[in-house]
Amino acid sequence: MARNSSKRIVGLVFRTSYQLARAALRFVLNGALLLAAGAKTKSADDELNSSIRGGILNYRTGKLDDGTDASGWYEKD
Repeated sequence: MARNSSKRIVGLVFRTSYQLARAALRFVLNGALLLAAGAKTKSADDELNSSIRGGILNYRTGKLDDGTDASGWYEKD
């Protein structure tokens, strides 16, 4: 009879710890999803402006500009 009750206690402890681990994991996952849903990204203003205006590709900066960068180069090497 003592073996049977000890088996029940061990089973109850394992089930409870499993449920607690699942609840903790679910809590962390939902927190991460909540943070990811609230994150807003936007392009830098200079990236938007150059893509709207068009321009020449500046290979030094990797962006489009009006071709007046004295340090930039505008032709492939």
